[in-house]
Amino acid sequence: MPYREENAVCLNCQFNFKGNYCPHCGQSAHEHRIDAHYFLHDIPHSVFHVDKGFFYTLKCLFTKPGVMIKDYLDGKRVPYFRPFAFVLIMTTICSLIIKGIHLWIDKIQPAAHADQLIGHGFLGKYFSVLIFLMIPITSLITWITFYKHKYNYWEHFLANTYIAAQLNIILLLINVLNLFMVVFQINFSKDGVNLFLTFFMIPFLFLFGSIFGFLMMHEKRSRLWIVIAKIIGMNFVLASLYISLMNYFDIINL
Repeated sequence: MPYREENAVCLNCQFNFKGNYCPHCGQSAHEHRIDAHYFLHDIPHSVFHVDKGFFYTLKCLFTKPGVMIKDYLDGKRVPYFRPFAFVLIMTTICSLIIKGIHLWIDKIQPAAHADQLIGHGFLGKYFSVLIFLMIPITSLITWITFYKHKYNYWEHFLANTYIAAQLNIILLLINVLNLFMVVFQINFSKDGVNLFLTFFMIPFLFLFGSIFGFLMMHEKRSRLWIVIAKIIGMNFVLASLYISLMNYFDIINL
């Protein structure tokens, strides 16, 4: 009996077709749920390949992050930059620019580092790297918070990967503000700490709360008040962890 190729429905554009790739949008017919195997494949792919959609992904992360991440988890992946490659690029770019800002501040006003928004130590310059290294831990926290929901740990890992990229951009903007304050000789000793916590932690809490709230509320059995309560608890744990680490490594001095 001759082999008959089965029809497939593209997860990205819903087009019916036969074969390994959708003729309409080009997405593979074999997109699977996010798991450990996906990231084992994605890491070497991220190092040796550059996908399309970088700036589109960047735009979506700041205009509709919940929708974008849900699309990716649901298999609609063609328009978006691969998550691990994206966070690697953003971590590298932001780390280099932030280090340059610190060097610039040293030349303008060397003594300013004692009181500036972000510490002068190694992790002050490379806080982007700490954000990247925290992805497995924050993923564990969000997964435990919503363990009764449909997403597995690796799907939480993917969502946290994109969030980490966003946090890197926010951190870069804070460092630009830091440079501005030094150039114009604005005194921000203790207030600088409060300013950093305000400009970093408010977007931090908003991103985690809004993205995971959006994902969980799209499940049929989700109850709003339960999701809100879980988000409040999750954000408290995440904020406490980040603030404790920043204080421990002298990124801020409370």
